[in-house]
Amino acid sequence: MKFTPLDIQRREFEKGFRGLDENEVRAFLHEVAAEWEEVMHENGKFRDEVLDLRERLQQYQDQDRIFRETLLHAQRTKEDLLDAANREKALLIKEAEFKADEIVRDAHHRAAEMESIMRNLKLERVRFLQEIDALMARTKRFLQEEAPEMFPPAEATRKLNEDESKAIDQSTSTAPRGFPKLMS
Repeated sequence: MKFTPLDIQRREFEKGFRGLDENEVRAFLHEVAAEWEEVMHENGKFRDEVLDLRERLQQYQDQDRIFRETLLHAQRTKEDLLDAANREKALLIKEAEFKADEIVRDAHHRAAEMESIMRNLKLERVRFLQEIDALMARTKRFLQEEAPEMFPPAEATRKLNEDESKAIDQSTSTAPRGFPKLMS
């Protein structure tokens, strides 16, 4: 049963034989009512304060939950970003390795082509020099035949018979494959 300060002040008691002093009882009841009113007022303040503290606690708990969720989300995001960066790094490394292998293969292929071209050029040079030598020999023989007084045959040429000189002419006039024959 709850009593209000007003209930305490208005409380009536039955009078009995040799009863209590009414003024004293009333004064006491007024004191009790005043103290009760203070207690109720403090109780109300404490209730308000408890409610306020509960609200603040709830806010702090909500903030704490939000901070924890945010921190967890940030950690997950960090891990996701690191995973994505690592995947990207691995992909870039594989791509770079692939391109490097491709460049090396291309360089080896080009080097092989260049070696082939150089071999062909050396062969071509040798053939060209042989053809020039043969042309010079034919030209010298022609000049010796047409103007023997101006171009006497060399000692080694004079000793060759006609069959030998024809064999030399035929061997030098046969052009290698891929090269045109020079006019005799």
